Amino acid sequence: MSVTTEQLIKLSEHISYLKMPTNIGLITICRDDGITELYLIDSGNDETNGARILDFLNTKFTQYRLKAIINTHSHADHCGGNSYLVRKTGCEVWASKGEAYLMEFPDIETQLVWGGTAIHDIRSKYLLAEACRVNRVFNGEEEIAVSCDNGKILLNVISLPGHYVDQTGFLFTDTDGKKIMFAGDVLSGRNSIKKHWIQYLLDETKTKESLEKIQNIKADFYIPGHGDIVDNIEGIAELNLLAILETEDMIIDELKIPKTMEQLLKAVADRSGITLKTSQFCLIGSTLRSYVTGLYESGKISYEILENQMFWKKV
Repeated sequence: MSVTTEQLIKLSEHISYLKMPTNIGLITICRDDGITELYLIDSGNDETNGARILDFLNTKFTQYRLKAIINTHSHADHCGGNSYLVRKTGCEVWASKGEAYLMEFPDIETQLVWGGTAIHDIRSKYLLAEACRVNRVFNGEEEIAVSCDNGKILLNVISLPGHYVDQTGFLFTDTDGKKIMFAGDVLSGRNSIKKHWIQYLLDETKTKESLEKIQNIKADFYIPGHGDIVDNIEGIAELNLLAILETEDMIIDELKIPKTMEQLLKAVADRSGITLKTSQFCLIGSTLRSYVTGLYESGKISYEILENQMFWKKV
């Protein structure tokens, strides 16, 4: 399916986004030589998505240079188009230090989900992006000024870990004063949350901290990794946090009767009306282990090992 001009939503003088399953940011800068310089925020799931984005750019701009893909994090649905776009355009890839490492060694993602060398059944494009080299690495939070035709666009790199190892958000201040926040997967849109109430996360505690942090970031628009753009952060941040807290409560309630992790996964899936397939079994199982760690470290649950099995229970 082609990317259409109807999917391109202009937000400020130089900044737009492509409304796609994974939202893609587009920064457009006209140069004196007539060539339009472009930056992308994320690149979609795979080579097919990369090709669709490139076809759209070829249709939209007569003379352009794709300068860089700026990645929020290294999950395949956000960086899977990188390698294709790099091959076709010679663009750079920018990312945080932790995410850069994972982009260059993507096997680690499936190993994290599986807890060891992953079975081939989950080594698909949905979890395993093609490896790509990262040219510019963000070492923490920083501000970058990008010169353009009528001033400078400011890019603030903001650390928002939790959903993944070293996820970053990007706050752009355009020359017209508009502020646009690309939030990555620290935020999910309402429809995305309704569809997937139990969202993948690697560190539950850091996810909650990042949700608190982003609520203090002032912007005119907030673009979640998936779902609809909002101009008010409070409601959508609270909904994301509510999903986490309700999942916590569900886990604690289920652990009134001690359970192993697989028993807990079955109980949560049954209670949520989820029929687990292989990838969901791994992703939701990994997510529940992250929840269990957060609840254990906060003293709300404990464990004991009986007959060579680890049982988790409510304190």
